[in-house]
Amino acid sequence: MIRNERQYRVTQAERDRLASSITTEEAADGTPQWAIDAANAEINAQIMEMDEELAEYEALRAGVVALTTNVSDLAGLPRALIRARIASHMTQKELASRLGMREQQIQRYEATDYAGASISRLQEVAQALGVTFEGELSLPDDANTSTKVQHTLRTLGLTKSVISRRFFGDDTTEAGWRNALTRAARVFATNYDELLEGSVTQLANAGAFRARITANAEQLNAYAWYAEYLAGCLARACTVDYRPLPDASTLRKELGRVLTDEPLETLVRTCWEHGVPVLPLADAGTFFGACWHLGDRPVIALKHTMRSRDRWAFLLGHEMDHCRNPDAQTVLEQDLDVREWREQPAERAADDYATQLLLGDAAEAMVHVAVEQANGDVAQLKKVVPAVALAGEVSPGLLADHVAFRLSQQDINWWPTANRLHPTDVDAWRTTRSVLFDYVDLTRLDQVDRDLLVDGISQ
Repeated sequence: MIRNERQYRVTQAERDRLASSITTEEAADGTPQWAIDAANAEINAQIMEMDEELAEYEALRAGVVALTTNVSDLAGLPRALIRARIASHMTQKELASRLGMREQQIQRYEATDYAGASISRLQEVAQALGVTFEGELSLPDDANTSTKVQHTLRTLGLTKSVISRRFFGDDTTEAGWRNALTRAARVFATNYDELLEGSVTQLANAGAFRARITANAEQLNAYAWYAEYLAGCLARACTVDYRPLPDASTLRKELGRVLTDEPLETLVRTCWEHGVPVLPLADAGTFFGACWHLGDRPVIALKHTMRSRDRWAFLLGHEMDHCRNPDAQTVLEQDLDVREWREQPAERAADDYATQLLLGDAAEAMVHVAVEQANGDVAQLKKVVPAVALAGEVSPGLLADHVAFRLSQQDINWWPTANRLHPTDVDAWRTTRSVLFDYVDLTRLDQVDRDLLVDGISQ
Protein backbone atom coordinates (compact mmCIF):
# COMPACT_ATOMS: atom_id res chain seq x y z
CA MET A 1 0.00 0.00 0.00
CA ILE A 2 1.26 3.50 -0.91
CA ARG A 3 1.08 5.80 2.11
CA ASN A 4 2.53 9.16 1.00
CA GLU A 5 3.60 11.24 -2.02
CA ARG A 6 7.20 10.12 -1.85
CA GLN A 7 6.20 6.44 -2.01
CA TYR A 8 3.83 7.30 -4.85
CA ARG A 9 6.64 8.88 -6.91
CA VAL A 10 9.04 6.00 -6.17
CA THR A 11 6.43 3.41 -7.14
CA GLN A 12 5.57 5.28 -10.34
CA ALA A 13 9.25 5.48 -11.32
CA GLU A 14 9.82 1.78 -10.60
CA ARG A 15 6.70 0.89 -12.58
CA ASP A 16 7.99 2.84 -15.59
CA ARG A 17 11.42 1.22 -15.28
CA LEU A 18 9.91 -2.26 -15.27
CA ALA A 19 7.69 -1.44 -18.25
CA SER A 20 10.71 -0.32 -20.26
CA SER A 21 12.56 -3.56 -19.45
CA ILE A 22 9.99 -5.83 -21.14
CA THR A 23 11.59 -7.61 -24.08
CA THR A 24 9.60 -7.66 -27.31
CA GLU A 25 12.27 -9.01 -29.65
CA GLU A 26 14.23 -12.23 -29.84
CA ALA A 27 17.33 -12.22 -27.66
CA ALA A 28 20.60 -11.81 -29.51
CA ASP A 29 22.39 -14.05 -27.01
CA GLY A 30 20.25 -17.06 -27.93
CA THR A 31 18.08 -17.02 -24.80
CA PRO A 32 15.09 -19.36 -25.47
CA GLN A 33 11.80 -17.63 -26.19
CA TRP A 34 10.09 -19.50 -23.33
CA ALA A 35 12.60 -17.98 -20.89
CA ILE A 36 11.95 -14.50 -22.29
CA ASP A 37 8.19 -15.04 -22.04
CA ALA A 38 8.51 -16.22 -18.45
CA ALA A 39 10.58 -13.18 -17.49
CA ASN A 40 8.11 -10.84 -19.21
CA ALA A 41 5.21 -12.51 -17.42
CA GLU A 42 6.90 -11.97 -14.06
CA ILE A 43 7.53 -8.30 -14.88
CA ASN A 44 3.91 -7.82 -16.02
CA ALA A 45 2.68 -9.35 -12.76
CA GLN A 46 4.77 -6.82 -10.79
CA ILE A 47 3.49 -3.97 -12.98
CA MET A 48 -0.14 -5.02 -12.43
CA GLU A 49 0.41 -5.08 -8.66
CA MET A 50 1.97 -1.60 -8.76
CA ASP A 51 -0.84 -0.30 -10.97
CA GLU A 52 -3.37 -1.43 -8.39
CA GLU A 53 -1.49 0.36 -5.60
CA LEU A 54 -1.10 3.52 -7.70
CA ALA A 55 -4.76 3.51 -8.68
CA GLU A 56 -5.86 3.06 -5.06
CA TYR A 57 -3.69 5.96 -3.88
CA GLU A 58 -4.86 8.21 -6.71
CA ALA A 59 -8.51 7.43 -5.96
CA LEU A 60 -8.03 8.14 -2.26
CA ARG A 61 -6.14 11.34 -2.96
CA ALA A 62 -8.85 12.52 -5.37
CA GLY A 63 -11.64 11.65 -2.95
CA VAL A 64 -13.20 9.17 -5.40
CA VAL A 65 -14.04 6.72 -2.62
CA ALA A 66 -17.07 5.70 -0.60
CA LEU A 67 -17.73 7.60 2.63
CA THR A 68 -17.92 4.33 4.56
CA THR A 69 -15.74 1.25 4.47
CA ASN A 70 -16.20 -2.24 5.89
CA VAL A 71 -13.74 -3.41 8.54
CA SER A 72 -14.39 -7.07 9.25
CA ASP A 73 -11.93 -7.36 12.15
CA LEU A 74 -9.35 -5.42 14.15
CA ALA A 75 -6.59 -6.45 11.75
CA GLY A 76 -8.26 -4.35 9.04
CA LEU A 77 -8.52 -1.19 11.18
CA PRO A 78 -4.98 0.20 10.67
CA ARG A 79 -5.21 0.28 6.87
CA ALA A 80 -8.69 1.78 7.09
CA LEU A 81 -7.19 4.63 9.16
CA ILE A 82 -4.39 5.13 6.62
CA ARG A 83 -6.92 5.29 3.78
CA ALA A 84 -9.01 7.76 5.79
CA ARG A 85 -5.99 10.06 6.25
CA ILE A 86 -5.15 10.04 2.53
CA ALA A 87 -8.80 10.57 1.53
CA SER A 88 -8.95 13.53 3.97
CA HIS A 89 -5.99 15.15 2.15
CA MET A 90 -4.05 15.07 5.41
CA THR A 91 -0.30 14.46 5.31
CA GLN A 92 1.54 12.34 7.83
CA LYS A 93 3.11 15.51 9.19
CA GLU A 94 -0.31 17.12 9.72
CA LEU A 95 -1.65 14.05 11.52
CA ALA A 96 1.46 14.00 13.75
CA SER A 97 0.89 17.63 14.62
CA ARG A 98 -2.71 16.95 15.69
CA LEU A 99 -1.52 14.11 17.90
CA GLY A 100 1.39 16.11 19.37
CA MET A 101 4.09 13.75 18.09
CA ARG A 102 6.86 13.74 15.47
CA GLU A 103 6.17 12.96 11.80
CA GLN A 104 8.65 10.07 11.91
CA GLN A 105 6.51 8.31 14.52
CA ILE A 106 3.44 8.40 12.26
CA GLN A 107 5.60 7.14 9.39
CA ARG A 108 6.77 4.20 11.54
CA TYR A 109 3.20 3.47 12.66
CA GLU A 110 1.88 3.40 9.11
CA ALA A 111 4.86 1.48 7.72
CA THR A 112 4.01 -1.36 10.13
CA ASP A 113 0.22 -0.96 9.93
CA TYR A 114 0.25 0.35 13.52
CA ALA A 115 1.73 -2.93 14.77
CA GLY A 116 3.14 -1.32 17.93
CA ALA A 117 0.17 0.94 18.66
CA SER A 118 -2.22 0.34 21.54
CA ILE A 119 -6.01 0.39 21.25
CA SER A 120 -6.05 3.79 22.94
CA ARG A 121 -3.54 5.14 20.41
CA LEU A 122 -5.66 3.86 17.51
CA GLN A 123 -8.66 5.59 19.10
CA GLU A 124 -6.69 8.86 19.29
CA VAL A 125 -5.74 8.54 15.59
CA ALA A 126 -9.38 7.91 14.68
CA GLN A 127 -10.48 10.99 16.62
CA ALA A 128 -7.79 13.14 14.98
CA LEU A 129 -9.03 12.01 11.58
CA GLY A 130 -12.66 12.55 12.49
CA VAL A 131 -13.43 8.88 11.83
CA THR A 132 -16.47 7.30 13.46
CA PHE A 133 -17.35 3.63 13.91
CA GLU A 134 -20.56 1.70 14.03
CA GLY A 135 -21.17 -1.99 13.74
CA GLU A 136 -21.62 -5.18 15.67
CA LEU A 137 -19.59 -7.81 17.47
CA SER A 138 -20.59 -11.37 16.63
CA LEU A 139 -20.59 -13.92 19.42
CA PRO A 140 -19.21 -17.40 18.67
CA ASP A 141 -21.81 -19.46 16.82
CA ASP A 142 -21.94 -20.93 13.31
CA ALA A 143 -18.83 -19.02 12.25
CA ASN A 144 -16.90 -20.49 15.17
CA THR A 145 -18.07 -24.01 14.34
CA SER A 146 -17.18 -23.47 10.69
CA THR A 147 -13.71 -22.32 11.73
CA LYS A 148 -13.21 -25.40 13.89
CA VAL A 149 -14.10 -27.72 11.03
CA GLN A 150 -11.84 -25.87 8.63
CA HIS A 151 -8.98 -25.89 11.15
CA THR A 152 -9.27 -29.67 11.63
CA LEU A 153 -9.22 -30.29 7.89
CA ARG A 154 -6.25 -27.94 7.45
CA THR A 155 -4.43 -29.77 10.24
CA LEU A 156 -4.96 -33.04 8.40
CA GLY A 157 -3.19 -31.47 5.40
CA LEU A 158 -6.00 -30.38 3.04
CA THR A 159 -5.60 -27.03 1.30
CA LYS A 160 -8.01 -24.12 1.75
CA SER A 161 -9.23 -24.52 -1.82
CA VAL A 162 -10.09 -28.21 -1.43
CA ILE A 163 -11.81 -27.60 1.91
CA SER A 164 -13.91 -24.75 0.53
CA ARG A 165 -14.85 -26.35 -2.80
CA ARG A 166 -15.12 -30.06 -1.96
CA PHE A 167 -16.35 -30.03 1.65
CA PHE A 168 -18.12 -26.71 2.32
CA GLY A 169 -19.34 -26.07 -1.21
CA ASP A 170 -18.17 -22.44 -0.72
CA ASP A 171 -20.80 -22.07 2.03
CA THR A 172 -19.69 -21.16 5.59
CA THR A 173 -23.22 -20.86 7.01
CA GLU A 174 -24.75 -23.53 9.23
CA ALA A 175 -25.80 -25.52 6.17
CA GLY A 176 -22.23 -25.33 4.83
CA TRP A 177 -20.44 -26.55 7.94
CA ARG A 178 -23.01 -29.27 8.59
CA ASN A 179 -22.45 -30.49 5.04
CA ALA A 180 -18.69 -30.32 5.57
CA LEU A 181 -18.95 -32.30 8.82
CA THR A 182 -20.98 -35.02 7.14
CA ARG A 183 -18.58 -35.32 4.22
CA ALA A 184 -15.43 -35.20 6.35
CA ALA A 185 -16.81 -37.86 8.71
CA ARG A 186 -17.32 -40.15 5.70
CA VAL A 187 -13.95 -39.49 4.08
CA PHE A 188 -11.82 -39.76 7.23
CA ALA A 189 -13.92 -42.47 8.93
CA THR A 190 -14.53 -40.41 12.05
CA ASN A 191 -17.39 -38.64 13.87
CA TYR A 192 -18.61 -35.08 14.41
CA ASP A 193 -17.15 -34.77 17.92
CA GLU A 194 -13.63 -35.70 16.83
CA LEU A 195 -13.83 -33.30 13.90
CA LEU A 196 -14.96 -30.40 16.10
CA GLU A 197 -12.35 -31.22 18.76
CA GLY A 198 -9.58 -31.57 16.17
CA SER A 199 -8.71 -35.05 17.39
CA VAL A 200 -8.92 -36.91 14.08
CA THR A 201 -6.06 -39.34 13.53
CA GLN A 202 -4.80 -39.34 9.97
CA LEU A 203 -4.38 -42.88 8.66
CA ALA A 204 -1.48 -44.08 6.54
CA ASN A 205 -2.24 -44.33 2.84
CA ALA A 206 -1.67 -47.42 0.73
CA GLY A 207 -1.77 -46.07 -2.80
CA ALA A 208 0.84 -46.14 -5.54
CA PHE A 209 1.58 -42.60 -6.75
CA ARG A 210 3.19 -40.67 -9.54
CA ALA A 211 4.00 -37.49 -7.60
CA ARG A 212 5.51 -34.10 -8.33
CA ILE A 213 9.19 -34.04 -7.43
CA THR A 214 8.43 -31.03 -5.18
CA ALA A 215 5.24 -32.52 -3.67
CA ASN A 216 4.51 -31.92 0.01
CA ALA A 217 4.15 -35.37 1.62
CA GLU A 218 1.60 -34.26 4.24
CA GLN A 219 -0.65 -32.54 1.69
CA LEU A 220 -0.26 -35.46 -0.70
CA ASN A 221 -1.35 -37.97 1.93
CA ALA A 222 -4.36 -35.86 3.04
CA TYR A 223 -5.62 -35.28 -0.48
CA ALA A 224 -4.92 -38.91 -1.30
CA TRP A 225 -7.33 -40.01 1.43
CA TYR A 226 -10.02 -37.80 -0.03
CA ALA A 227 -9.27 -39.03 -3.56
CA GLU A 228 -9.25 -42.67 -2.37
CA TYR A 229 -12.71 -42.23 -0.88
CA LEU A 230 -13.97 -40.87 -4.20
CA ALA A 231 -12.29 -43.82 -5.92
CA GLY A 232 -14.20 -46.19 -3.64
CA CYS A 233 -17.47 -44.47 -4.52
CA LEU A 234 -16.64 -44.74 -8.21
CA ALA A 235 -15.78 -48.44 -7.85
CA ARG A 236 -19.16 -49.15 -6.26
CA ALA A 237 -20.92 -47.22 -9.04
CA CYS A 238 -19.04 -49.05 -11.83
CA THR A 239 -21.32 -51.31 -13.91
CA VAL A 240 -18.56 -53.40 -15.56
CA ASP A 241 -17.01 -56.53 -14.05
CA TYR A 242 -13.25 -56.42 -13.54
CA ARG A 243 -10.82 -58.33 -15.75
CA PRO A 244 -7.03 -57.83 -15.77
CA LEU A 245 -5.40 -55.47 -18.25
CA PRO A 246 -3.07 -57.07 -20.87
CA ASP A 247 0.64 -56.41 -21.19
CA ALA A 248 1.67 -53.31 -23.15
CA SER A 249 2.63 -55.00 -26.41
CA THR A 250 -0.55 -57.08 -26.55
CA LEU A 251 -2.78 -54.13 -25.77
CA ARG A 252 -1.01 -51.90 -28.31
CA LYS A 253 -1.59 -54.55 -31.00
CA GLU A 254 -5.26 -54.97 -30.03
CA LEU A 255 -6.02 -51.25 -30.12
CA GLY A 256 -4.18 -50.54 -33.36
CA ARG A 257 -4.57 -47.24 -35.20
CA VAL A 258 -7.24 -45.84 -32.88
CA LEU A 259 -4.61 -45.63 -30.13
CA THR A 260 -2.55 -43.29 -32.32
CA ASP A 261 -5.51 -41.15 -33.35
CA GLU A 262 -7.17 -40.83 -29.92
CA PRO A 263 -4.67 -42.04 -27.30
CA LEU A 264 -6.41 -40.70 -24.20
CA GLU A 265 -10.03 -41.56 -24.91
CA THR A 266 -8.99 -44.97 -26.22
CA LEU A 267 -7.09 -45.83 -23.03
CA VAL A 268 -9.79 -44.41 -20.76
CA ARG A 269 -12.45 -46.55 -22.45
CA THR A 270 -10.12 -49.57 -22.39
CA CYS A 271 -9.75 -49.22 -18.63
CA TRP A 272 -13.48 -48.88 -18.04
CA GLU A 273 -14.25 -51.85 -20.33
CA HIS A 274 -11.89 -53.91 -18.17
CA GLY A 275 -13.78 -52.75 -15.07
CA VAL A 276 -11.02 -50.31 -14.04
CA PRO A 277 -12.65 -46.95 -13.15
CA VAL A 278 -10.72 -43.78 -14.06
CA LEU A 279 -11.34 -40.83 -11.73
CA PRO A 280 -10.66 -37.36 -13.25
CA LEU A 281 -9.75 -34.70 -10.66
CA ALA A 282 -9.35 -30.96 -11.18
CA ASP A 283 -7.68 -29.78 -7.96
CA ALA A 284 -4.17 -28.36 -8.21
CA GLY A 285 -1.01 -29.77 -6.69
CA THR A 286 -0.04 -32.97 -4.81
CA PHE A 287 0.07 -35.93 -7.23
CA PHE A 288 -0.35 -36.42 -10.99
CA GLY A 289 -1.81 -39.91 -10.92
CA ALA A 290 -2.72 -42.61 -8.42
CA CYS A 291 -3.83 -46.23 -8.27
CA TRP A 292 -5.69 -48.02 -5.50
CA HIS A 293 -6.69 -51.69 -5.25
CA LEU A 294 -10.11 -51.52 -3.63
CA GLY A 295 -11.89 -54.81 -3.00
CA ASP A 296 -12.22 -56.69 -6.26
CA ARG A 297 -10.82 -54.05 -8.61
CA PRO A 298 -8.16 -51.35 -9.07
CA VAL A 299 -9.14 -47.69 -9.51
CA ILE A 300 -7.04 -45.01 -11.23
CA ALA A 301 -7.06 -41.26 -10.55
CA LEU A 302 -5.63 -38.68 -12.96
CA LYS A 303 -4.94 -35.08 -11.96
CA HIS A 304 -2.70 -32.70 -13.88
CA THR A 305 -3.10 -28.96 -14.44
CA MET A 306 -1.75 -29.36 -17.98
CA ARG A 307 -4.80 -30.86 -19.67
CA SER A 308 -3.04 -32.24 -22.71
CA ARG A 309 -4.50 -35.50 -24.00
CA ASP A 310 -0.95 -36.83 -24.58
CA ARG A 311 0.26 -35.97 -21.07
CA TRP A 312 -2.83 -37.57 -19.52
CA ALA A 313 -2.53 -40.60 -21.82
CA PHE A 314 1.01 -41.25 -20.59
CA LEU A 315 -0.01 -40.78 -16.95
CA LEU A 316 -2.89 -43.21 -17.50
CA GLY A 317 -0.57 -45.75 -19.11
CA HIS A 318 1.72 -45.43 -16.09
CA GLU A 319 -1.12 -46.11 -13.66
CA MET A 320 -2.37 -49.03 -15.78
CA ASP A 321 0.88 -50.83 -14.98
CA HIS A 322 0.25 -50.29 -11.26
CA CYS A 323 -3.17 -51.91 -11.84
CA ARG A 324 -1.46 -54.95 -13.31
CA ASN A 325 0.96 -55.31 -10.37
CA PRO A 326 -1.08 -55.17 -7.15
CA ASP A 327 1.62 -56.92 -5.16
CA ALA A 328 4.30 -54.35 -5.97
CA GLN A 329 5.51 -52.27 -3.02
CA THR A 330 3.54 -49.08 -2.58
CA VAL A 331 5.60 -45.96 -2.20
CA LEU A 332 3.74 -44.48 0.77
CA GLU A 333 4.35 -47.58 2.87
CA GLN A 334 8.02 -46.72 2.78
CA ASP A 335 9.28 -43.76 4.78
CA LEU A 336 10.80 -42.09 1.73
CA ASP A 337 11.39 -38.49 0.82
CA VAL A 338 9.01 -37.49 -1.99
CA ARG A 339 11.98 -36.82 -4.28
CA GLU A 340 12.94 -40.49 -4.08
CA TRP A 341 9.53 -41.89 -5.00
CA ARG A 342 9.84 -41.60 -8.76
CA GLU A 343 13.18 -43.42 -8.66
CA GLN A 344 11.66 -46.60 -7.23
CA PRO A 345 11.70 -49.76 -9.41
CA ALA A 346 7.87 -49.91 -9.54
CA GLU A 347 7.71 -46.32 -10.82
CA ARG A 348 10.38 -46.97 -13.45
CA ALA A 349 8.58 -50.13 -14.57
CA ALA A 350 5.31 -48.18 -14.89
CA ASP A 351 7.04 -45.58 -17.06
CA ASP A 352 8.41 -48.36 -19.27
CA TYR A 353 4.92 -49.85 -19.63
CA ALA A 354 3.45 -46.50 -20.69
CA THR A 355 6.27 -45.90 -23.16
CA GLN A 356 5.88 -49.35 -24.73
CA LEU A 357 2.09 -48.98 -24.90
CA LEU A 358 2.04 -45.52 -26.49
CA LEU A 359 5.27 -45.40 -28.50
CA GLY A 360 5.99 -49.06 -29.14
CA ASP A 361 9.33 -50.71 -29.84
CA ALA A 362 10.48 -47.74 -31.91
CA ALA A 363 10.56 -45.29 -28.97
CA GLU A 364 14.34 -45.12 -28.60
CA ALA A 365 14.85 -45.25 -32.37
CA MET A 366 12.65 -42.15 -32.79
CA VAL A 367 14.65 -40.31 -30.13
CA HIS A 368 17.86 -41.25 -31.96
CA VAL A 369 16.44 -40.03 -35.31
CA ALA A 370 15.29 -36.74 -33.76
CA VAL A 371 18.70 -36.07 -32.23
CA GLU A 372 20.42 -36.99 -35.50
CA GLN A 373 18.16 -34.70 -37.59
CA ALA A 374 18.80 -31.88 -35.09
CA ASN A 375 22.56 -32.45 -35.52
CA GLY A 376 22.83 -32.93 -31.78
CA ASP A 377 21.58 -29.37 -31.17
CA VAL A 378 18.95 -29.38 -28.39
CA ALA A 379 17.59 -26.06 -29.63
CA GLN A 380 16.72 -27.66 -33.00
CA LEU A 381 14.74 -30.55 -31.51
CA LYS A 382 11.58 -28.45 -31.35
CA LYS A 383 11.57 -28.28 -35.16
CA VAL A 384 12.24 -31.96 -35.87
CA VAL A 385 10.28 -33.84 -33.16
CA PRO A 386 6.81 -33.25 -34.73
CA ALA A 387 8.00 -34.56 -38.10
CA VAL A 388 9.63 -37.62 -36.51
CA ALA A 389 6.42 -38.29 -34.55
CA LEU A 390 4.36 -38.06 -37.74
CA ALA A 391 6.67 -40.47 -39.56
CA GLY A 392 6.56 -42.86 -36.60
CA GLU A 393 2.75 -42.63 -36.41
CA VAL A 394 2.68 -41.42 -32.82
CA SER A 395 1.29 -38.24 -31.28
CA PRO A 396 3.86 -35.37 -31.12
CA GLY A 397 3.19 -34.65 -27.45
CA LEU A 398 3.99 -38.24 -26.49
CA LEU A 399 7.29 -38.25 -28.36
CA ALA A 400 8.15 -34.77 -27.05
CA ASP A 401 7.65 -35.95 -23.46
CA HIS A 402 9.79 -39.03 -24.06
CA VAL A 403 12.56 -36.88 -25.54
CA ALA A 404 12.28 -34.53 -22.54
CA PHE A 405 12.53 -37.48 -20.17
CA ARG A 406 15.63 -38.82 -21.93
CA LEU A 407 17.25 -35.37 -21.87
CA SER A 408 16.44 -34.96 -18.18
CA GLN A 409 18.64 -38.00 -17.54
CA GLN A 410 21.47 -35.84 -18.89
CA ASP A 411 20.45 -32.90 -16.63
CA ILE A 412 18.93 -31.01 -19.57
CA ASN A 413 15.53 -29.41 -18.87
CA TRP A 414 13.62 -29.65 -22.15
CA TRP A 415 10.17 -29.93 -20.52
CA PRO A 416 9.06 -26.31 -21.24
CA THR A 417 9.71 -26.91 -24.95
CA ALA A 418 8.00 -30.31 -24.84
CA ASN A 419 4.93 -28.70 -23.28
CA ARG A 420 4.55 -26.41 -26.29
CA LEU A 421 4.49 -29.40 -28.66
CA HIS A 422 1.37 -30.87 -27.07
CA PRO A 423 -1.94 -30.61 -28.97
CA THR A 424 -4.29 -28.15 -27.27
CA ASP A 425 -7.51 -28.95 -29.11
CA VAL A 426 -8.74 -31.44 -26.49
CA ASP A 427 -9.33 -30.87 -22.76
CA ALA A 428 -8.05 -34.10 -21.20
CA TRP A 429 -10.02 -33.68 -17.97
CA ARG A 430 -13.30 -33.16 -19.85
CA THR A 431 -12.62 -36.15 -22.09
CA THR A 432 -11.94 -38.42 -19.12
CA ARG A 433 -14.99 -37.12 -17.25
CA SER A 434 -17.37 -37.52 -20.19
CA VAL A 435 -16.38 -41.17 -20.70
CA LEU A 436 -17.00 -41.91 -17.00
CA PHE A 437 -20.78 -41.44 -17.26
CA ASP A 438 -21.04 -44.24 -19.84
CA TYR A 439 -19.97 -46.84 -17.28
CA VAL A 440 -21.49 -45.86 -13.91
CA ASP A 441 -24.84 -46.06 -12.15
CA LEU A 442 -24.90 -43.30 -9.54
CA THR A 443 -28.10 -44.64 -7.98
CA ARG A 444 -25.92 -47.33 -6.39
CA LEU A 445 -24.62 -44.63 -4.01
CA ASP A 446 -26.47 -42.91 -1.16
CA GLN A 447 -27.03 -39.15 -1.30
CA VAL A 448 -23.89 -38.17 0.65
CA ASP A 449 -21.54 -40.31 -1.43
CA ARG A 450 -23.25 -39.33 -4.66
CA ASP A 451 -22.84 -35.62 -3.83
CA LEU A 452 -19.21 -36.14 -2.78
CA LEU A 453 -18.40 -37.90 -6.03
CA VAL A 454 -20.24 -35.47 -8.33
CA ASP A 455 -18.64 -32.46 -6.61
CA GLY A 456 -15.25 -34.20 -6.64
CA ILE A 457 -15.26 -34.58 -10.43
CA SER A 458 -16.44 -31.01 -11.05
CA GLN A 459 -14.25 -28.03 -11.90
